[in-house]
Amino acid sequence: MTAQNALKDALRDIVGPAARAHGYRGSAPNWRKLSAGDCAVVNVQSSAWSSADHVKFTVNLAFAPEPWLRWMVEETGRAPRSMPEYHGLYREPLRPRDAAAGEDRWWDVVDDASARSAVGEVVDLMNGSGWPVLESMFSRETLASRVRQGELGKLGEGQSDHLADKVDALLLMDCGPSPELERLLARLTATTRPDARPAAERFNAWVHLHARRAVS
Repeated sequence: MTAQNALKDALRDIVGPAARAHGYRGSAPNWRKLSAGDCAVVNVQSSAWSSADHVKFTVNLAFAPEPWLRWMVEETGRAPRSMPEYHGLYREPLRPRDAAAGEDRWWDVVDDASARSAVGEVVDLMNGSGWPVLESMFSRETLASRVRQGELGKLGEGQSDHLADKVDALLLMDCGPSPELERLLARLTATTRPDARPAAERFNAWVHLHARRAVS
């Protein structure tokens, strides 16, 4: 059995049932959970340098509320059938337990035993800091708190209030026009660099359009 097949079988036999138990659908390399358009993703990424006999892989976690995904479609001009991991508002990789802090280390698979050991550790990590974290963000209150505190995984590193205001505006727009929404959009415009002003104006116009549609 090749390392690639060993990993495929381990993911099917170990991660698949765990994902389904938490309400996720799909199969390797992607499992997704949807609720009212919000989406959580568990993605298994193999290294481009892997071979039939040696596979290196990591696991990427992502979450995005429906308004953020709607804006991603507008921003990219693409409407994928399913949310790709890289469209997540929250994005965070899992790392092996013995990886040093900040170390970008992946799991190694060379045979069936190493595949099942690695995937078993992935599920243990998911039970502690994977499934519960993703599940918590289906709550708008929890998600908004994470945005404000900069707890958005790798995407949130060095986060500014600008991103927080943008997300707050997206989460508010489906409630219709409001003074709070106008305050957020005005602050976004005021804090945007001059060279990025056209993009900010497009965002503001798009949010205003969807806010009006919400009450029409």
